[in-house]
Amino acid sequence: MARGPLGNQFLSEYERNGFVIARGMFNREEIGLLRRAAKEDRELDQHSFGRADGEGGVVRLSLWNHPGDTIYGMFARCESIVNSAEMLLGGEVYHYHSKMIMKDAKVGGAWAWHQDYGYWYENGVLFPDLTSAFLAVDPATRENGCM
Repeated sequence: MARGPLGNQFLSEYERNGFVIARGMFNREEIGLLRRAAKEDRELDQHSFGRADGEGGVVRLSLWNHPGDTIYGMFARCESIVNSAEMLLGGEVYHYHSKMIMKDAKVGGAWAWHQDYGYWYENGVLFPDLTSAFLAVDPATRENGCM
């Protein structure tokens, strides 16, 4: 699965900007499996809930703490993600939570750009020693309401 962890050239970018964009970490087939699973997963859909976006729209999302043995857990635990996070954070990492945002193009609400640590701190995370991995399963364009 995947092309491997991020190279060291991403570390200085992460330290400078607080994020990196790593295109092609997963191939089309792998992302296709994740997309299909998310769209056909009745349990994911049943456990989703709506969140107001502050502009009159609603975004559906599902959130869980244990990576599990499903395809979602396989992505969360794959070497590319884990080794990249360890390289960026400088040590061993663990899975904090997974989130699937189900935002329907043109009709779904907005998902505003934000920093996660403000939310993590409210949940008892004392230091900002966490990172997020965002995997787009559909093209993120202005036409479909990208992030």
